[in-house]
Amino acid sequence: MNAHHVVPRGEADFDLYPYTPSAIAGYIFLVLFGIAAATHVVWAIWMRTWYFIPFILGCIGEAGGYYGRAWSHQDIRNGSPYLLQMMLILGSAPLLAASIYMTLGRFIRALNAEEHAIFRPRFITFVYVVIDIGSFVCQIMGSASQISGPEGARQGRLIVMGGLAVQLVALVGFIAMSATLHVRLNRRPTMASESPHVYWRRHMRILYAVCVLVLVRNLFRLIEFAEGADGVIARTEALLYIFDPSLLFAAAVCWAVAHPGMLLRSIRKAESKPTSEDGPFIPLREQSR
Repeated sequence: MNAHHVVPRGEADFDLYPYTPSAIAGYIFLVLFGIAAATHVVWAIWMRTWYFIPFILGCIGEAGGYYGRAWSHQDIRNGSPYLLQMMLILGSAPLLAASIYMTLGRFIRALNAEEHAIFRPRFITFVYVVIDIGSFVCQIMGSASQISGPEGARQGRLIVMGGLAVQLVALVGFIAMSATLHVRLNRRPTMASESPHVYWRRHMRILYAVCVLVLVRNLFRLIEFAEGADGVIARTEALLYIFDPSLLFAAAVCWAVAHPGMLLRSIRKAESKPTSEDGPFIPLREQSR
């Protein structure tokens, strides 16, 4: 074989990006997701919300993925940073979603609202976590195929699209279940939801916001892969940063400001103080519907 046909180990014989990835943008989101991960570590320890560990791992994965994009700035044919950013950026979103799915079940139990839920909390958590694991595996496997040549890239793209489509359907169903619970609790409040210090409606709104942010991000990535490497999205780096890391970081900020652990703690406090200093406890609906 002639020397000029030899491809250095780890490098592709074609450009892996249609542009040179921005190192500055990559490092900015590396720092932002690093801060988000540290913030949620503090919340998880303080509130003892260990089910948020997947969310923390998702933030760490996002940070690592954007480090890969910053690294790719040096050489757009180097397969190592390309594979790193592809696998971590796609694979971290299901980890973020896993904590979203587990949150609803805990809200239902804490509010004593099992009779208002469409399914039992344990069933919701189990089914959605299984779906999320399947989506995670699809996106990791599909991402790993992206640098194996045109045929492997095509198959990998279809696998990733399947994982994204499943996650989209799951999120729509999850939002519908959450909204049903919300409506039923408004109509027939439980004692816990009537407490004047339990701001459950605010936390439900935050849950919707986080779900919609992740849903829009997944829809964007699905359209991107459906368009293919020659599509407008794949060739426009700015769109990636607007509709992927910006949305997921916004979701992390939402839960940093109004962490689900706050609701669970407020319910525990309300249950431990059934009466007020001024007399018997009278439920008030101080929150707007």
